[in-house]
Amino acid sequence: MKISEIVLHNFRSIKEQKFILNDYSLLIGANNSGKTNIVDALRMFYEKDIKFKNDRDFPKFKTDDEESWIEIEFNLTDDEFESLKEEYKRPENKLRVRRYFKHPEKAKANQSNIYGYEDNKLSDNLFYGWKTVGEGKLGDVIYVPEVTKVDDYTKLSGPSAFRGLLEFVVKKVVKGSPSFESLTDAFLKFNEKFKEEASKDGFSLNNLIEDVNKEIKDWGISFGVNINQIRPEEIIKNLVSHYFEDKHLKGQILDTGYFGQGLQRHFIYTLIKLSAKYKEPPTKKERKEFSPDFTLILFEEPEAFLHPAQQEVLNLSFREIAGSESQQVFISTHSTHFASKNIEEIPSTIKLFKDGAETSVFQISNDSLQEIFKENKELKEILGEALEKKDLDLESIRYSLYFDPDRCCAFFSDKVLICEGLSEKALIDCLIKEKKLTFQDSKVYILNAAGKYDIHRYMNLFGKLGIRHSVLFDGDNDKDKHKKVNEFIEKNKNDCTINLHQFEGNFEGFLEIEQENDRYKKPLNVMWHYRNNKITDKKINELIDIIKKLVEQEP
Repeated sequence: MKISEIVLHNFRSIKEQKFILNDYSLLIGANNSGKTNIVDALRMFYEKDIKFKNDRDFPKFKTDDEESWIEIEFNLTDDEFESLKEEYKRPENKLRVRRYFKHPEKAKANQSNIYGYEDNKLSDNLFYGWKTVGEGKLGDVIYVPEVTKVDDYTKLSGPSAFRGLLEFVVKKVVKGSPSFESLTDAFLKFNEKFKEEASKDGFSLNNLIEDVNKEIKDWGISFGVNINQIRPEEIIKNLVSHYFEDKHLKGQILDTGYFGQGLQRHFIYTLIKLSAKYKEPPTKKERKEFSPDFTLILFEEPEAFLHPAQQEVLNLSFREIAGSESQQVFISTHSTHFASKNIEEIPSTIKLFKDGAETSVFQISNDSLQEIFKENKELKEILGEALEKKDLDLESIRYSLYFDPDRCCAFFSDKVLICEGLSEKALIDCLIKEKKLTFQDSKVYILNAAGKYDIHRYMNLFGKLGIRHSVLFDGDNDKDKHKKVNEFIEKNKNDCTINLHQFEGNFEGFLEIEQENDRYKKPLNVMWHYRNNKITDKKINELIDIIKKLVEQEP
């Protein structure tokens, strides 16, 4: 079983938004865009250490009703679907349920508040009549917050990832363990002999028992004491300890706090990863009842305390986990490395944008992605170039090549300025660094499109992801095919395009500096002139005015 779709209604900054969940999905967006709100709603669905509080969780803006709920659609395996009650079965092995956080009639204390869909309509009856979501066994969630402690995942006094692993292994091993059998025999002998043994001053368990029995003999009863054998669960809870040993310090045993947060978070992830391996598979008998084997792993900012190379390793591990039949990974991240490494599967990225008090969700479906690829080829048709069968495949490859960690900064910005080339980006970035150019909204990213012929590709993608953008490019005097390209870029504006600016000739001509014919040396040429004060203040100020209008003035 896995989650296929989520709808969230009237929860914090979200009025009503819907999105698809893939095996491995990324939740991205600028700070305060609403990522934690979605994570917390899923935790509340599974009653994972958080409960709905009206003052905190119901929207502060005006809503259309007084309901708050999360609706989840699951994809079931054939066995799971077969065991599901007939009234809940939907086409294509689907199951859809809604949990109410707030409702005048359907949200009550001491019940799950989960309702299933029957005959494509939301039922008025509790799903399976369950009082709690734990009864329902709609899977489980493992939640790893941005800031966490190793102790929460290694404690043995209560439920934890490490305890779960130990319980599985110990119970497996003790069934045929000669050493555990010897320990049991030793305890039987210990029970007999220890009661007879006495301290130097004459105290013993047998003497204590005799003294007690003297006092109660008139009641016709007797009192006794046994030392119980050690059970596997007692070994885990009371006798097991764990430690870290540093090989670089000649095997010294060290406390967890001695090591950095990066290692600690990786250790936590390791325990979670192994939990999928060290567990009993459901038996056929168990599968007769609806009890799907499913774990949703919610990981907030997994990049915390990890350098880029380790982030890439962790990303690959997440993919491995998500590839299993019963596990799904959903991370919220600010990491451009995670975003870049998953750009090949654009539909797995869920982009949030907060406009005022409300959060909007943007996601590109597989069908929409194919439409983008087709739109990206339109310029080629306009220029009269022959289309090839492999063009659609090439469009997908282009995005995976273009969106390196630097360009993926666009996904975490409120606005993006798409520049034709590196020359513009280099100079604008320098002006920002020197604080000659400032924006009212600091969440602006300057993107190098690496050529006029790729500008529309970024515009098309950003339009679908709700990323507001402006474009700065050379008009090249509308010479030859440049006229068609310029007109195409102008017509390619979408709802997220703020403004466009086209230099009449080119960037160097606008700056009134010497031209460089070698395209690879153009950025060097521009920056050399700037650093040697060969660009007048007048032209710099003109450029600053153009950029501010592009970014700050709405169309």
